[in-house]
Amino acid sequence: MTAKRPHRWLQAGLNIAFIAALLTAISFLPPDTSLADRQKAGVLKVCVPASYPPLITGNPAAPGYDAELVAAIAGELGLRLTLNTLPAIGQDFNPRNWFLTRAQCDLVAGGVADTAQTRGFLQTIPTAAETGWVGISANGAMPPSGSVVGVLPGTSGLDRLALSGWLRQQGLRAQLLRSPAQLQSSLETGAIAAAITERFVAGTIDLKENTFGLFWLPESIFPHYRMALGLWKGDQTLKRAVANALDNLAKTGVLSSLEERYGLGGTIASAAE
Repeated sequence: MTAKRPHRWLQAGLNIAFIAALLTAISFLPPDTSLADRQKAGVLKVCVPASYPPLITGNPAAPGYDAELVAAIAGELGLRLTLNTLPAIGQDFNPRNWFLTRAQCDLVAGGVADTAQTRGFLQTIPTAAETGWVGISANGAMPPSGSVVGVLPGTSGLDRLALSGWLRQQGLRAQLLRSPAQLQSSLETGAIAAAITERFVAGTIDLKENTFGLFWLPESIFPHYRMALGLWKGDQTLKRAVANALDNLAKTGVLSSLEERYGLGGTIASAAE
């Protein structure tokens, strides 16, 4: 004997019933009021680090690319901007360790990298700011094999293992550096022939007399990645409004003007400029 085959419409009916139950359950979810809440309060709260040049500078005359960007977004949305300084932002490449709360932040700027790890915690909108490994040397190029190269990893989550392997392949000896001040003094005294660090860390170093040049490491080996604005997961109406504001700012030339002002093109100039 063979088992009786189920009615051919039974499985289809079960699938339809499951989908209907799922849609019914979704209808009971609370509505996304993230944009409406901001409009009701009249304020857009943005959390930023104390300093992360050129994204956040702390200089009122030129507050930084991200600072001016979120101010322009708030203007597009008809909201008053409030910047809340949180020193933990950017001090660790994992945003879960930045101690962010919804009471403090509607957006997060000035140190948000558009990486898979960040997107596991926040939803992101990439900006024009781009980072990656950069070198610093007197002639704007890597030194010959056998030279000592200082490495300041920073906290951006760039691939340190790939960098270590590449330096060995080039026959270069890596020396771990602890701070931008140590990087600067080691270069200026000749203790190292070149240095490697993250792009925005390099931007904080004031090398005297403009004698050192910055340059990207080979992008085929060390890809660049974008910085971003971070929003809480689920805040879809606010995210759409911010994305639309960015589109408007791009059409009116505001974004390109900010990129030029803060030197966010693909070419890296000396940090001493």
